[in-house]
Amino acid sequence: MSQPARLAMLVSGSGSNLQAIIDACAAGRLPAQVVLVVSNRKDAYALVRATRAGIPTAYLPFKPYREAGRERAAYDADLAALVRAAAPDYVVLAGWLHSLSMAFLQHFPGRVVNLHPALPGEYPGLHAIERAYAAWRA
Repeated sequence: MSQPARLAMLVSGSGSNLQAIIDACAAGRLPAQVVLVVSNRKDAYALVRATRAGIPTAYLPFKPYREAGRERAAYDADLAALVRAAAPDYVVLAGWLHSLSMAFLQHFPGRVVNLHPALPGEYPGLHAIERAYAAWRA
């Protein structure tokens, strides 16, 4: 029997996708274990969901980096170090509202899964499904 996949989840909002993954893991429908949840927003309800499930959480905002004049790559490198410490098999972007640079992605080649429904650049940000649908109907 193989070991369950270790998942680090990056979240920015309510955590409905996170909760679906937690539930699927608990029910045995997904052979995985969420080992870390990181948010860039302190008030993200996803952090509450993770805490209730006994999953370690971390809060890493970008604002202090920006205010100190540091580049995005510095933030992404620190984020990668935080995530690497949890030794995940996969990094899952579950509503993560920032694009990740190579300073992050290079540490997890072929192991980052984005649950966001839009193609990068096409309909980024919030309400991507609604905006993509509206464009299709137009």
